[in-house]
Amino acid sequence: CKSAAILGGYNDKVISAAYKYGKHVGIAFQLIDDVLDFDGNTNALGKPLLADLNAGLATAPVLYAAEKYPNELQIMMDRKFVDDGDVEATVRLVRDTNGIQRTKDLAMVHAELAIEALMEIGPSVYRDSLIHLACKVVKRSN
Repeated sequence: CKSAAILGGYNDKVISAAYKYGKHVGIAFQLIDDVLDFDGNTNALGKPLLADLNAGLATAPVLYAAEKYPNELQIMMDRKFVDDGDVEATVRLVRDTNGIQRTKDLAMVHAELAIEALMEIGPSVYRDSLIHLACKVVKRSN
C-alpha cells in the first residue's frame, strides 16, 4: 500500500496512512488465514485444512493454546509436529482453549487499526472501499 501511495505521488500523510493500513490489514488477513486452517472449508480455501501444522508451522491459535498447555505444545512445536499424532493432539489442545477466538479477536483489532489509519486522510469513495476491504478480511471464509 505504501508503494502505491509513493508511486501515486501522494503526500507524506497519505503515504504514512497507506503504510499503516497495509501493515494492519495484512496482519488481519494472515490471522484469519491461521483460523481458517482449523475451521475453513478445503474446497473454498483451495488447500487442505491443517496445512500449516502439517508444514510444521505454529500459527496464532497454536501459540495461544501454548499459553495454557506450554509443556505439551512446546515439545510438538520444537519437532514441527512430525511425530505420529502431533497434529491431532495439537488440534485437540487448540480446540480446548480459546485460541481460535483470540486469534479472531486479534485480527479484528488489526482491522480496526487499519481503518483508524485511514481516518488520517480525507473522506472519499476510495477510503470507503478500503474500509470495506478491511471489514471483509476479518469476515472471510476462504
